[in-house]
Amino acid sequence: MGTIEVTFPFGGQPGKILKWRVRMDTMVSAGRVLLLYQNVTSGTEDSKGPEKKYRATRFGRVTNILAKEGDVVQPGQVIMTLEGCKHPTVMKDLCAECGVDLRVEGIGKENESTKISQASVPMVHSVPELKVCPELAEKIGKEDEQRLLSDRKLALLVDLDQTIVHTTNDNVPPNMKDVYHYQLYGPNSPWYHTRLRPNTRHFLSEMSRLYELHICTFGARNYAHTVAALLDKDGTLFSHRILSRDECFDPASKTANLKALFPCGDDLVCIIDDREDVWQGCGNLVQVKPYHFFRHTGDIHAPPGLEKMIFQFYPNYKI
Repeated sequence: MGTIEVTFPFGGQPGKILKWRVRMDTMVSAGRVLLLYQNVTSGTEDSKGPEKKYRATRFGRVTNILAKEGDVVQPGQVIMTLEGCKHPTVMKDLCAECGVDLRVEGIGKENESTKISQASVPMVHSVPELKVCPELAEKIGKEDEQRLLSDRKLALLVDLDQTIVHTTNDNVPPNMKDVYHYQLYGPNSPWYHTRLRPNTRHFLSEMSRLYELHICTFGARNYAHTVAALLDKDGTLFSHRILSRDECFDPASKTANLKALFPCGDDLVCIIDDREDVWQGCGNLVQVKPYHFFRHTGDIHAPPGLEKMIFQFYPNYKI
């Protein structure tokens, strides 16, 4: 980051600038042609030899051009300045703008990357490694808000387990009505069994007219996407907006994700969940009665230490 001085090549002859190929505020990357020039005889302005190209060696934005077309410049003379990349978008420690490896630029120390880049806000549900700086996050957030308002919609975060589905990994009869059976990790992995809450598809279809639907669950990524496919075979309701345990910042709380997904505030956000504790008193929550279908199973994806079995909800329930 900071100002980068671009000098005419050292160790050569003076050169006459024939034509600039960039302007003020142009974004340049390594290898881009900055100007065309010809070498001149020392002490004269007579150009000789073939036309040459002078290329950038760094990424940056042109902030000042210090020589005009027709000027003769000396080796080592500063001819322009660039503003270095601020690395506003980062993917796995690589800047998406200039391509630099921030771990290398940060002298090999992982914690140094936070000092040379302000990209800290993950805004894509399924790609937590993709982060943007707070300024860009706010810009994207405002665009999302305007899009929702123009569509006359709000955002609805939907929990899965015990809110709109109930899942067990116990052995159950294979012919149970309206129960889906599947394996998440290959033919030798355990079987899962899921029952949709009655009228869930109709509910989601009606809500999609008023809300942009998001899934927010403590279930693992494979589980979240499998259940999403049961609910939304064509991907028309949730699309890519699926936040699973693998993308959550806090293993015991969902609240931290709100700021990342909605950096301009959660005024347009509503949440439905059977648990209030994982939202830490968030005022946007509509808490629903837990849905139980499998008698011996509670919330199989509850955060560690926050498990709630069926007996906590129904102390008089008899098995």
